[in-house]
Amino acid sequence: MKKASLEEIQILRGIAFLAVVMQHTIAGIFYQPGLSPMALNVATITLGLIRFAVPLFVFITGVVLFYNYDAKIDYIAFLRKRFKQVVIPYLAWTVFYYVWVGFLSGVAATSTWDQLLQVIKLSLTGSASYHLWFMVMIIPFYLLFPLFKLLISKNRKWWVNLAVVAAVFVVNLLLVYALSKGMIQSDNPNLGFIYNYLDRNFLFWVFYFILGGFAGLYYDRWKTFVRKSWIFSCVLLGICMYYISSKIVRINEGVTDNPYLFSANVTAPLNPLMMVTILLLLFLVFTLAEKIAASQARPANLLRTFGKYSFGAYLIHAFTLKLVTNLALSYLGVLGVFAQTIISFVLCSLLSLILCIGISRVKSSFGEVLVGKV
Repeated sequence: MKKASLEEIQILRGIAFLAVVMQHTIAGIFYQPGLSPMALNVATITLGLIRFAVPLFVFITGVVLFYNYDAKIDYIAFLRKRFKQVVIPYLAWTVFYYVWVGFLSGVAATSTWDQLLQVIKLSLTGSASYHLWFMVMIIPFYLLFPLFKLLISKNRKWWVNLAVVAAVFVVNLLLVYALSKGMIQSDNPNLGFIYNYLDRNFLFWVFYFILGGFAGLYYDRWKTFVRKSWIFSCVLLGICMYYISSKIVRINEGVTDNPYLFSANVTAPLNPLMMVTILLLLFLVFTLAEKIAASQARPANLLRTFGKYSFGAYLIHAFTLKLVTNLALSYLGVLGVFAQTIISFVLCSLLSLILCIGISRVKSSFGEVLVGKV
């Protein structure tokens, strides 16, 4: 029996995608030298409020998998489907960005074997483009899904599963704390493949997946909880953002060399305070998505469309953002950084969506190879 669709999921995907685009747009525009502390404060505090984007994608993955596969699964069929819909598009775009970056940089072509080795390395590390690290982080959740189903299951009492979620949160928080304090590192060059890419190690993101799994198992109960806790979440979020904003303001007033890099690091998702902040943001974003899902207005339908094509648009957006950011920096400087950011954000989002829709409608398997099955 086919389960009912979760109305909020497409809305959440759309919100997560747009938040990612805004993060990367801010990074591209506010990297300029000579910006005022006020402009940097506004940009970086905004960044802190939209850092939920990647955790939200992980959360959504947990919700969908645990909701749809709460019983026994055919693991081979499950992996075959994910390989076709997730891994193949990722590999295709890894090759695209490898070729595109090489073209832009004017790097001379090497032997076919060396290029193949380079593509394999880029695929394993997610470093063909700055946004593809997410794929390296998310794929293990599919591979290890049966193991995660041993952690929480509908065959247990809900409060036992909740205790597991709480325990995972504590462990994840400790891992993030250790990472933020530089306690997880090694000087062994042979281990560089592991320690140089800790930000995309799924272990540091596992809480969001398990939380999503819990929400997927008890979806109606989850919706009731977030609906009733939004005021409390707002108060706690205000406290967290006060500390984050205060630190950002101090940094931007005292640093003259690339202050954006220093202040943006305050909002990095892999630190304890931001992990708590992101958790509160997830509650509030879900509450917002529930309200939007009840609407059939044009903005809500547009958000649904972004959600439907979010995977392919995510893979594409680094390409379109490079084009529109260059345009904004070259020709729109007179408008100021905030106008540049808004224009770049809108153009990048729409162009990525249009390209994804166009590619997905190619009748051959080419469309599915690039953006998965829509």
